[in-house]
Amino acid sequence: MPGRHARARATALPLALATLLTLTVTACGGAATVNQSKVPEQRVDPALRALLPRDIRDKGSITSAVGNDYPPLSLLDIDNKTVIGAEPDLIHAVGQILGVRVHLVQANFDSIIGGVRSRRYDVAIQAMLDKKERQSQVTFVDYMKTSSSILTSEKAAGNIRSLTSLCGSQVAVEQGTSQVDDVAAQAEKCAANGKPELEKLVFPDSVGCFQALSTGRADAFVGGTPTVVYQAEMSHGRFRTAGEPYRFLPYGILINKEEPTLVRAVRGALQKLIDNGTYAKILKQWNISSGALKSATVNGGAA
Repeated sequence: MPGRHARARATALPLALATLLTLTVTACGGAATVNQSKVPEQRVDPALRALLPRDIRDKGSITSAVGNDYPPLSLLDIDNKTVIGAEPDLIHAVGQILGVRVHLVQANFDSIIGGVRSRRYDVAIQAMLDKKERQSQVTFVDYMKTSSSILTSEKAAGNIRSLTSLCGSQVAVEQGTSQVDDVAAQAEKCAANGKPELEKLVFPDSVGCFQALSTGRADAFVGGTPTVVYQAEMSHGRFRTAGEPYRFLPYGILINKEEPTLVRAVRGALQKLIDNGTYAKILKQWNISSGALKSATVNGGAA
């Protein structure tokens, strides 16, 4: 409930997942047409705009790294090109308040810290947990509280109830995420206690994880609670959540540590969205209102 070769990529979705995403666009955005968004247009805040670095103000745009395979936070629309979801909606609204266009660049999850540090991206919003160890590399403006959860196949659901019951299972995780470490640590515990081996399957994106689960290659997937719950609900019983969520931390917008005024601008814009009700509308539209924060915090992750 995570440095980036800044390279846009098109994700080839399995047919079942592509159908799943199309259904979600219909459910969350009304008619199944491209880029349906109900986010109200925002007024520019001159004081917050003045905090932007000069190069961003001069070009009139901000570059944000974003994912495309972690619904309902980010997913490809039915044109298989346009990124939609709660995160694109939030960062576009932030940009409107700051008076700049937002240029979204699709990137691999495990490359975003490096991309922000190298200034390839001005910001990144991609379901990355704000953790203490990451705060030494980038600054986080927190936009949602979340946790980690386990998703199982229907067949394995009766045997898997928590991380400790993953011994003897094949478990899918997305490269670069905190869940990779969680599963690795549990695999060591399984071995130390003489239990059946836990096989960790690391995939470059969540699509690979869900495909492994769907085809029976993996018994479980460990990931962020929003997408775990989403996939369980949309699978019509083929996938199921297991046990209780764990490790509650916020997701944060990544910003270069050497850009304190940009941090203030983004935090101020997000707070304005919270205050004027737009933030709540975005989360409600994507059915993640339970993750709402009362205030935009900076580096609020405590663990």
